[in-house]
Amino acid sequence: MSASAVIWKFQIPVADDFKILMPSGARLLDVQAQHGVPQLWAVVIQSNPMVPRSLALRGTGHPADGLVSAVYVGTFQVSGGGLVFHLFDLGEVAG
Repeated sequence: MSASAVIWKFQIPVADDFKILMPSGARLLDVQAQHGVPQLWAVVIQSNPMVPRSLALRGTGHPADGLVSAVYVGTFQVSGGGLVFHLFDLGEVAG
């Protein structure tokens, strides 16, 4: 029997750099604020081992050193559009 892919949602913190545990090989789809809370959606194979995924979040106008070659995931707004954030994927953290 082959493993099937499903879409999972992950709540993300409003922090510059953070890690989220998700199944290895996850494909990040989008980031949006849902009911004012930042969320990340990804296609995962739930039977894959859980690994930390390194992510970076920057506000518009904030320094983005080291992110020029990072994979852009998306942009979302909170506080009625008063704050705009941009999410970047830095990849899985090697164990």
